[in-house]
Amino acid sequence: MKNFTIISTLFLVFFLTASVADTRKDTHFSAQASFEELKNVLTQQYAYIDRPGVDVEALFSKFQDEAISSKTKQAFLDVAQKLLRHFYDPHLNLGPYNESDFSVFPTGSDIRVVYIDGKFIIEDVKSKAAADNAGIKPGAEVMSIDGTPIEQAIEMLFGNKVSELSLNQVNYGANVVLGGLRNQHRAIEIKTLNQLKTYDLPPSYKSINDMRDGPTLYYSISNGIGLIKFNNSLGNSKTAAEFKKALSAMSDTTALIIDLRNTPSGGNTSTAEPIMGHFVDKKTTYQLYQQQAAGVRYQDAEMKKAYVEPSSPYYAKPFLVLAGHWTGSMGEGMTIGLDALGAKTIIGAPMADLLGGIKTVTLTNSNAWL
Repeated sequence: MKNFTIISTLFLVFFLTASVADTRKDTHFSAQASFEELKNVLTQQYAYIDRPGVDVEALFSKFQDEAISSKTKQAFLDVAQKLLRHFYDPHLNLGPYNESDFSVFPTGSDIRVVYIDGKFIIEDVKSKAAADNAGIKPGAEVMSIDGTPIEQAIEMLFGNKVSELSLNQVNYGANVVLGGLRNQHRAIEIKTLNQLKTYDLPPSYKSINDMRDGPTLYYSISNGIGLIKFNNSLGNSKTAAEFKKALSAMSDTTALIIDLRNTPSGGNTSTAEPIMGHFVDKKTTYQLYQQQAAGVRYQDAEMKKAYVEPSSPYYAKPFLVLAGHWTGSMGEGMTIGLDALGAKTIIGAPMADLLGGIKTVTLTNSNAWL
């Protein structure tokens, strides 16, 4: 299990978004002031500024000249985006997005690769998403994305050589670029048994968008074992009621499996806590967290407790949780919370590693918001 640094919605981290910029020179735009504002907000308020393997001062120094020489807001934001990716935090993004931006990871992701001995090896493929439907299998080597060698694509993403990036940064960058550009088809070249094949894949968001109007979850019973599987719905206000309905049909089961492997977009505690409440018969702590305050790093903030209240019906029988690479944000928080509430075990792969919760801060100099 991971420690509490990955718990969604209970730590503070920021989602950067900028207004659409005019491609002409912004006459009242100060790139110098915008860079200083971004730097100050990150150093003072971003909870994970001391991310392992990130030399913050060196990072600011590397991108400062390029940032302050930007002639437009969009050019500045493009530089800021490269800087922010070095924190390899999927919650730390820059927008609004255009056709030149990559899909948001891990929502816009269906292939998981790892960098091993100079090769990008497929570790996992998301079930029933485009890559899986095309027949792409774990163990193959990824060579290129949209005609660009994958190593070169990563270097363009970061504005930095692969040799100067940490393994965590390289793995993060590889998985971001394989999601492709937003809402655009992808051409991914893969080597299997020394044979090359290029797969033309639909946009990585397609499988997520296709289920948007469908059920929030599926449930079934087999040999007395109940299964409830979420369909990327932890931010849907209907999900808690649908879970209650599903659990009510499980009264005769001997055990329950809760499948959180398709929750890449995360969600919120107003959905998650009522669901977790079905597994307690009294007010119970499910999580410890620290909340950042002005002038105090979150690591130094007071440790607080998060509780769930009982929800009806109460499920007192054994249950376990399935999690994996596309368990993200609130899905990660629920996995950890259900573990604390008595899950017999957690089965699966390392989760998506989306850090913390989200709040908004306006960046006045660049008309952006964090």
